[in-house]
Amino acid sequence: MIEINDLKDIAILVDFDGTITTEDTNDVLENKYASEKVKELGKLYDRGEIDLINLFNSLFSEIKLTEEEYIDFIVNGFQLTDGFIDFYNNVKSHNIEFAIVSGGFDNGIKSILNKYGIEDATILANHLKFNGRDITIQFHDGDDLNCCEYGPCGNCKLRHYRRYKDKYKKVIFIGDGNTDKKVANIADVVFAKDSLLKYCISNGIEHIPWKDFNDINKRIFEVKS
Repeated sequence: MIEINDLKDIAILVDFDGTITTEDTNDVLENKYASEKVKELGKLYDRGEIDLINLFNSLFSEIKLTEEEYIDFIVNGFQLTDGFIDFYNNVKSHNIEFAIVSGGFDNGIKSILNKYGIEDATILANHLKFNGRDITIQFHDGDDLNCCEYGPCGNCKLRHYRRYKDKYKKVIFIGDGNTDKKVANIADVVFAKDSLLKYCISNGIEHIPWKDFNDINKRIFEVKS
């Protein structure tokens, strides 16, 4: 059993899409706006045959939205996973180092968090640049295509994890999807659901299953229902 019995000298890193939110914002964008060609690229990405940079560049070359329309799509189209606000308040009250580490985009992440009164979270993500309805991507890693042994990533979660691990005794990672799998290989503690859960089970990676942040609150902060 994974022990989390000391909340000193730890950090918590959390994925955003499908983890903090109930749905993956980029998957919904793809389903709504992308051509069949890009949807096929999405299947290739899911099988590990192309990287996220190629998928996102293709996807956002097709999407024609202003920044205001994009923000409205995110803020009014998605909900936070149950228990996340309580979880975030627990993190703050225990003075735990915390960051959102996302393969997605800070434009939408900041906007939806602000809607729920969260304005001070550290966000490590890519950024969308808007020119009218034309969208380009500013990847967190810039032109660095050798971020890790699994790169290119665009925003390398493995690199972020290692940086936090250099500073803290234990780093907890919470995720659900493809961009979280490589971190799961090295994380001290992994909370996993959906495809990340299947990956951990298939590869014999010790993990804690979860459905919503109420589960995580109980496990980390010993919150009783």
